[in-house]
Amino acid sequence: MIQRRQTIFMLLSAIISALLFFMPLASFNADGNIMQFTIFGIRNPIDSLSLTTAYTWPLVILTFLMTIVPVVTIFLYKKRELQVRLCRINMLATVIFIGLVFLYYENDILKIIAAVEGDQYQLDVAYFIGMAIPLVNLVLEILAIRGIKKDIELLKSIDRLR
Repeated sequence: MIQRRQTIFMLLSAIISALLFFMPLASFNADGNIMQFTIFGIRNPIDSLSLTTAYTWPLVILTFLMTIVPVVTIFLYKKRELQVRLCRINMLATVIFIGLVFLYYENDILKIIAAVEGDQYQLDVAYFIGMAIPLVNLVLEILAIRGIKKDIELLKSIDRLR
């Protein structure tokens, strides 16, 4: 049912999450060595620094889930309670994604850069639009849940009238 507002929110959530496959999350500049952190690893690594997809596979899996779950949820429009649960699962995947990036990967990358560069280095960290995508995804999922709950309440009120 494309005419429902929450369907548009879920579709936008899926499209925006799919952009993470193509956008960098952050850039680390350590004394002129610029590295871009994506969900697939690090582009343009320092000589001895190597973080590949094998290291970041949880981000790839979570991004895949954040892209597929809203699409599946759209086609379950007759099962509204299941839609709410799937939206919450997608929100959980998004929160885990944000936690992994900020609490795990960023700290690991900074420790590896410190080990490679030594004690004396200048580090600049720049976050790209890829870091805002999970936050936008959370907002869209919240709006979708609100729309689904309004549909549930509307149907309950119609059933009471019968």
